[in-house]
Amino acid sequence: MDKGKLSTGANLLRLSTLGIQFVLSTFVGVFLGWCLKKLFHWGDWAIMAGFFFGVLAGYFGLLEAVRSLNRDSKKPPAP
Repeated sequence: MDKGKLSTGANLLRLSTLGIQFVLSTFVGVFLGWCLKKLFHWGDWAIMAGFFFGVLAGYFGLLEAVRSLNRDSKKPPAP
């Protein structure tokens, strides 16, 4: 087995964590929006803004993981 390249199982394991990462980033965004609402007495729009920022962060994490997998698969094998 090549030490520089991950196996297919390892790549699948990396991809399976993306769903958890996406959901957690959304919950963190909503929680931060809720904290801002309570702390600064802002309206409900703070929770909605936190939700959208959390979803956006989840998508950026997803895109970065896909780019990382594509970079790893395009590397030539080591001699």
